[in-house]
Amino acid sequence: MTKYIALAAITLDGKIAKNSRHFTDWTSKEDKIFFRKELEKGDAIIVGNNTYKTARTYLSKRNCIVFTRKTRTVKKVKNLLYCNPKNLDLKKLIKDLRYKRINILGGAETYSFCLKNGLFDELYLTIEPIVFGQGIGLFSEKHDKKFTLVSTKKLNKQGSILLHYKKK
Repeated sequence: MTKYIALAAITLDGKIAKNSRHFTDWTSKEDKIFFRKELEKGDAIIVGNNTYKTARTYLSKRNCIVFTRKTRTVKKVKNLLYCNPKNLDLKKLIKDLRYKRINILGGAETYSFCLKNGLFDELYLTIEPIVFGQGIGLFSEKHDKKFTLVSTKKLNKQGSILLHYKKK
């Protein structure tokens, strides 16, 4: 059975980015270390097209399922699968690929799609002590899903905190 694990960092006011092209250079060194270690455990990454473009240099080295509205079918380019998730059975595709652990990296529409469609088992959420005031929230839609807190960890003296949740 495949396990779906979302990884995200948010500001104190709940933002994952200032805008769709904002790179995650605002997160702490400790969050980046945790993030890389978690990605190493996964077989593949689900990521939205804007998020992929923002971090292409790093993500292009990994197996990625890139969500995009620009294709009707699955388009394979090296280790990347471009697909419109609304036009296919994503769970079947992942089962056929024999992926056991998938990391979900966002953005907000991708997190929402995965949560809504049962592709969201756990969430690692880093809260960084910074405020953007405006920007993109973690989810793009309203949801009514419950989670259980598994663990908390203070990452540094500045106050970055890592929360681990499992879906109820």
